[in-house]
Amino acid sequence: MTVLALDWPVDLRLTVAAHGWAQLAPWRWDGATLSRPERIGARAGTLSVRQDGPRSLALAWDGFADADEPELCRRVRRWVSADWDPAPALAALAPVLPAEAALLARGAGRLLRCSSLYEDFVKTVLTINASWAATCRMAAALVAEPGGGQFPEPQAMLDYGEARLRERARLGFRAPVVIAATARLLADGVVADEARLDYDYLTGLKGIGPYAAAHCRMLLHDFSRLPVDSVVTAFLRDKFGCAPAEFVAAHAGCGEYLGLAYRLMRLRDKLAAEAAGSLY
Repeated sequence: MTVLALDWPVDLRLTVAAHGWAQLAPWRWDGATLSRPERIGARAGTLSVRQDGPRSLALAWDGFADADEPELCRRVRRWVSADWDPAPALAALAPVLPAEAALLARGAGRLLRCSSLYEDFVKTVLTINASWAATCRMAAALVAEPGGGQFPEPQAMLDYGEARLRERARLGFRAPVVIAATARLLADGVVADEARLDYDYLTGLKGIGPYAAAHCRMLLHDFSRLPVDSVVTAFLRDKFGCAPAEFVAAHAGCGEYLGLAYRLMRLRDKLAAEAAGSLY
């Protein structure tokens, strides 16, 4: 076991609760420990993390060598955005949304991320015009085949091909989007280069519109846009009685942290519902 020291509070439970990524294969979350199968070179094993303290996480693994520890730590740091400094967001949100800023100070505000930028991108594609149940099914299919138990690497996805993505993984119209985008990411050398995957580049990929691009950018800590889909639209209508454009205008004070403010609002509602349920 290794204890990972953090520069800021990071609440693992709130990070998992921030959005639905932990429900997608190959993640496993039991309420205290977050784990998933991983592959490093020819070695396959399991990596897990649990809270050790407000500013520390405990890592454990099976199937890997001692020499793999730095890479395993790097992956966990990516999961929880350990290197993201929340101070500017706190300064921006505290005057306008104090309750949400308090959550951020507790260690919330980090959306769980996958071990690679590529996996985050593909899973975002799986949410386009799909029910959550369908997204979960498609993610599980990719892990089972072509992933072989882990999430597939880009070349494995290309080797699997569009036809099998359509017919066996049942990605439907998303199959050519995934294949074309994967080929482009590899050709452009940006498949692991987070700095180059900006909003304009993303919307330039075939099949990637404003929602998917904004969602990917949020996972890269660019919270300036709201990733508007049917879920966001319904939430804003039900909670605020407004359309997304009206919400954006009303929360201009959030500045470049608008998307983060929205996620913290959703998280605050979720925690309130959980607390109310615990009373009965």
